[in-house]
Amino acid sequence: MLSERQMAVLSAVCDTFIPALVVEGDPDGFYGRRASDLQIPVRIREVLEYASTAQDQEQVKMLLTLLDNPLVNSLWGGVYSSILDLSLEARTALLQDWANSALPLRRKAISALRRMAGFLYYTVTDERGQNPNWAAMGYPGPNHPSHTGEKPIRPLRIEIEDTLLADVVIVGSGAGGGVLAGELSAAGLDVVVIEKGGYYAEGDFNGSELHAQQRLLERGGFLVTDDLSMLILAGKALGGGTVINWTASLRTPNIVLDEWEAEYGVTGFTGREYQASMDAVSSRLHVTEAESEANRRNQVLVRGAAALGYAAKTIPRNVLGCKDCGFCCFGCPHGAKQSATRTYLQDAYTHGARLITHAEVDRVLIENGRAVGVEARARTAQGQMVNFRVRAKTVIAAAGAIHTPALLLRSGLSNTHIGRNLHLHPSSGTFGFFEEPINGWEGVMMSHYVSEFNNLDGRGYGVTLESAPGHPGLTAISFPWMDGLQHKELMSRYSHAANILIITRDQDGGRITLEANGQPRIHYQLGEVDKIHLLRGLSESMRIHHAAGAQFIRSPVAKAGMFSRVHDDLETYIRSFEQIGLRRYDFVLGSAHQMSSCRMGGSPAKGAISPVGESYEVQGLYVADGSALPTATGVNPMLTIMSVAHRIAAHLKGVLR
Repeated sequence: MLSERQMAVLSAVCDTFIPALVVEGDPDGFYGRRASDLQIPVRIREVLEYASTAQDQEQVKMLLTLLDNPLVNSLWGGVYSSILDLSLEARTALLQDWANSALPLRRKAISALRRMAGFLYYTVTDERGQNPNWAAMGYPGPNHPSHTGEKPIRPLRIEIEDTLLADVVIVGSGAGGGVLAGELSAAGLDVVVIEKGGYYAEGDFNGSELHAQQRLLERGGFLVTDDLSMLILAGKALGGGTVINWTASLRTPNIVLDEWEAEYGVTGFTGREYQASMDAVSSRLHVTEAESEANRRNQVLVRGAAALGYAAKTIPRNVLGCKDCGFCCFGCPHGAKQSATRTYLQDAYTHGARLITHAEVDRVLIENGRAVGVEARARTAQGQMVNFRVRAKTVIAAAGAIHTPALLLRSGLSNTHIGRNLHLHPSSGTFGFFEEPINGWEGVMMSHYVSEFNNLDGRGYGVTLESAPGHPGLTAISFPWMDGLQHKELMSRYSHAANILIITRDQDGGRITLEANGQPRIHYQLGEVDKIHLLRGLSESMRIHHAAGAQFIRSPVAKAGMFSRVHDDLETYIRSFEQIGLRRYDFVLGSAHQMSSCRMGGSPAKGAISPVGESYEVQGLYVADGSALPTATGVNPMLTIMSVAHRIAAHLKGVLR
C-alpha cells in the first residue's frame, strides 16, 4: 500500500509522536524508546490495509507525500525541507503546526495517525505477552486462568453452497439478536442465527487489549466516522457487544419512554408491558447491584460527587460471581459476565437453534412484498468463502445500528428513516492525577454514575458521568498530545490517573450510507447543542476530580494545558478551557453505543419500522437491535435493546405459533 519513501515518512511521523528522548533516571528505557523500536509504522500500515477504506488510504498517502515536500513544509511549517531531513525539534514543530491548523483537513490527518500510533505503541506485546513500556507505567498486564474442555456451543459450519430452511432467520447475534434467538427457540420455533464474527468463550480471553480489539471489534477497533473525527467501538462476535461491554445494565429512563410515545407514536412502552420485559431480561442476565463495589477509580467519582452535593448512583451489572479482575472488557475469562452468549444464545443452542459464525448476509430475499429469507456468504474451515441461503417465514435484522441499515439498503428498501437519525452517545473524558495509586485497570468496569446533568434542556437531553476502564491503549489515545516528552510524562503517571467519562445523549443524528462495495459508511458530526452539553459535562467532571483531591487535572484538549492544585485556580482553568472549546480533531471523541438508524415510529413518516419492529415496506421483515430505538437513551443502552427485543419476541410468538 505504501512505497518505501512513504514508509520512511510514516516512520518519521511516528517517531515524532513517540520519540527517543534522553531523560535522567530512565531504568526501563521508557523515554529512550521510540515508536519504530516496536515496529509501529509497519503495524499502522497493516491496520490501514484491513481497517480503512480506499479513500482513507489515499488520504494517508497524500499526507505522507505532503510532509515529504519541502515547498509544502515551507508554506505550512516555515521550513524548506522534507520531514525526513528535520531534527526532532523541527519535526515536532511541523506536526504541531498541522495539529493546530485552522484547516480541518490538516488536523484530521494528524489526529488519525496519532491515535493509531499511540494505541499500538502501548498495546503490542512480545511472545511472552508483555509490552516493554508497561514496567515504567506500573501496569502489570493480564494474569488470566487457563481453561480446558470443550466450548458449550458448537456453531454450524457451512462448507458447501446450500439452502437451509427455518421458521426464523436472525441476522446478528448481539443484544437484540441474542434475545430473539433464545426466546423464539424456547417457544419451539426453528431458528437460524447468522453472525459475521467468531465464537469465543472463556479460554479464548487472554486479557490482551490489542488481541481483543482485533478479534472482537469492528475493523479491529479502528472503525471511525467518515471524517475520522470519532472512534467507534462496536462488537463483532457471537454475542456482539455484550461480550466486551462494561456490564452497565441501566433501565430505560421514563422521560425517554414518554418521548418515544409522544413524539414518535411508539405505543406500548410507557406501561407495564415494557417494564415486564425489562424485568424478564434483568432476571435472565442476573442484573443486580450486589456486585458493584467501587474500585479506586470509581471511588474518585463517588467521593468528588458527594463533596459537591451530587448523588453517585450504583450501576446494576449483569454479572454472577465476578472476580473483579478488571479485564472483562476484553472478554470475561471467568464466565461471570452474563453476556448474550452465555444466556440467551446458550438457551437458543440448547433448544436446537443453528448458530452460524464467520458469515455475512448480503441481502434479504423479498418475494411479492414479503421477506422469505436471506442470501449470505460463509467462511469455510479452509478460509474460502462459500455462498448459501436461508429461506424462512420471518427475517429479523439485528446486525446493529451500523450494519442493519446497510443490509436493508442493499436489499432495496427505501423508507427515508433507514440509515438516518443515527445516534452515537458521543463521549470524551477528563483525567485526575492523584498522590495515591489509582490503578485504573483494576476492579469492576464501572460501578457508579452521576445523573445530575441528564436534563440540561428540560427535554431529557444532557450528559451522564461515569468512569471507564483504564487500560493502556485507550488511555494513551485519550491523553492529549502536545509533544513527545509531554505525552510520555502523562503515561509515566498512568497508574495514578482516574478518568471520568462523559456520555452525551445526542439530539442531532448522523447517517449510514453505502460504500461502492455495499459496506456501511458512517456520517456524523457533533451537533452544536450536543457540543454545549458535552462541554458542560467535561467542566463538571473536572470539578469532581478537584473535589476528590486530584493534584493535577487534564482536559482532553491539548491547548488547555494541565491544571495544578498548587499553582492554579480551578475556575480560571475551566473558564480558559471553555473558551478554547471543542474544535473538531482537537480532542478524542468516541462512541461505544450506536442507536436509532432504523427507528420505530407510529407511521412510515415517523419511522422505518412499527412499534412491534416490523418493516413498513416488507411484511415478515423485523428489526430488533439498537437501530430500532427511536432516540438515544442517554444511559448505557444494552438493557434497553434487549428489552425492546424481548417485547418484539413476545409479538412474534403470537404471530408465528
